[in-house]
Amino acid sequence: MCGIIGYAGPREPVGIVLEALSRLEYRGYDSSGVAFFGKEGKISVVRASGKLSRLAESVQGMTGSPGTAIGHIRWATHGAPTEENAHPHRSGPIVLVHNGIIENERTLRRELVGQGYSFSSETDTEVLAHLIHRAYREEGDLARAVRKGLSGVEGSYALAVVCEESPGELVAVRKGAPLILGEGEGEFFVASDVPAFLKWTRRVMPLPPEVVATLSSKGVSLCRLSDGLGLPAVFEEVPWDPVQAEKGQYRHFMEKEIFEGPRAIMDTLEGRLGEENSRVFLPELVRLGPNPTEIVFVACGTSYHAALLGRLMIESLSPVPVRVEIASEFRYRPLRFRRGAWVIGISQSGETADTLGALEVARKEGYLTVAITNVGGSSITREAEATLLTRAGPEIGVASTKAFIAQVALVWLLALYLGRRESPDVRDSLAALVRSPARMEGFLGAVDRDLIDRLSRQILAARFAIFIGRGIDYPLAIEGALKLKEITYRPADGYPGGELKHGPIALVEPGVLIVAPLVDTRLRPKEISNIREIEARGGTVITIGPPGSGAEDPVPTFILPVSSEWDGVFYASAVLQLLAYRAASIAGNDVDQPRNLAKSVTVE
Repeated sequence: MCGIIGYAGPREPVGIVLEALSRLEYRGYDSSGVAFFGKEGKISVVRASGKLSRLAESVQGMTGSPGTAIGHIRWATHGAPTEENAHPHRSGPIVLVHNGIIENERTLRRELVGQGYSFSSETDTEVLAHLIHRAYREEGDLARAVRKGLSGVEGSYALAVVCEESPGELVAVRKGAPLILGEGEGEFFVASDVPAFLKWTRRVMPLPPEVVATLSSKGVSLCRLSDGLGLPAVFEEVPWDPVQAEKGQYRHFMEKEIFEGPRAIMDTLEGRLGEENSRVFLPELVRLGPNPTEIVFVACGTSYHAALLGRLMIESLSPVPVRVEIASEFRYRPLRFRRGAWVIGISQSGETADTLGALEVARKEGYLTVAITNVGGSSITREAEATLLTRAGPEIGVASTKAFIAQVALVWLLALYLGRRESPDVRDSLAALVRSPARMEGFLGAVDRDLIDRLSRQILAARFAIFIGRGIDYPLAIEGALKLKEITYRPADGYPGGELKHGPIALVEPGVLIVAPLVDTRLRPKEISNIREIEARGGTVITIGPPGSGAEDPVPTFILPVSSEWDGVFYASAVLQLLAYRAASIAGNDVDQPRNLAKSVTVE
């Protein structure tokens, strides 16, 4: 894995492929490569380890013949991040790029070696190249060879394949890992994500699983992987302006996306409020029948933290009990939930392998499944029986910011949908949600950037950071710790405040920094007590919350607007994101592409 681009059309393709790869850099990578038709109809393959700029230097001055070309940025799974392991990989006339993991790679490799094939890399991808080459020698047709070559493959894959003997043809196929088709004027694209080709077209089609697409400048044809049966190709225009995928006035995509949080909330609410904003409509859920007997959230990383907030919101506004499960652990134990439960998977990309697997298991066990995702047509939308789309728009920075904000807005909507409409708590909470985009926009527009920078330098100077919180503040604390770890690479942990005395307080001494969001007004006095314990042991504390209510409630280090507790979640999240962002920027880190991380985790 991590990012694929393919082009079929009348233009010189090398520049297009390189530019498209630059728009996929946010996914995280450690090597890259391109393949294109050069002189005398031969395919040239150029690869490089490290940043994309090294690949650009290697192909400088090279041009490809109009027709097809493919490119890839790789995040190492099988084999080290070396040039030899970079994609594309070749076998005879077959050249391909691949995302995913082949689970029976060793068995297939032994079989191919026994038939005389040799390997020049440690990757599982080279196995696929040889399998398709073997099939091509028998079939003489690229699409049929792809179908036949993959017939014994186990695992996940997204492939873009070209053949030296078919210069105008590109074949794409997926099982598990995502691929998106793009339709331009007399040209076609295939990519791991829409921003790769958004400059050239907004007409897209998510390639369905186990479907083979053949692209050329003449058009696109689809057939089923299993039997070759033809399928229609239906493209739709996505409502993303290409400017949305650019940095604009901001230094990094992450900074831009933090400030797009209010818009993400507003767009997520659009069309879901009625009767003068006094009622929530989620028609996507009507087909599931009555309210669930129980809700089980399954998610990973930042989405897991949004689910923790969702649990608190739903249980505070409705009678529905809620559990939150880490998706990567969910499917490896017996499911003991109430009949009539909904299992809700949250995934920004809609391609998170662990969350997809969890929903698949839940469906097989007879539970109703719901997806919350930012990407319509993604794998999770096909796995679930109902889908609730967030509308954050394209998120380029690997560390999720506005997508998290949109997820919180959506689980808040879900809590209101499940709640008793006549309840004063529900009415007040809905009013707070409706006004939150405008209030958050005003807050971000006036945010004290000098204070953010001072606190960020304080974080960088600390030996270790501990994030603590109780109630609502606990999910905020562990999300803040995750953001700091993701992009600054500094050690940080998040704990419930009440757990400090059960072990973590042993870490507190001079030089240790504690960050404490103070949004939960009900539990704030208890959080203040935890802070006093830390200060007594020499720890430095940064607090983030609305003004205190008395002498025993100190003024927060970073003061948030007075608001409802749930409204305050948005403000505190933005501050925690900005602290991590500025700390990473001051440290000189690659903020949008942190090391070892990928935007979409499409393998288990």
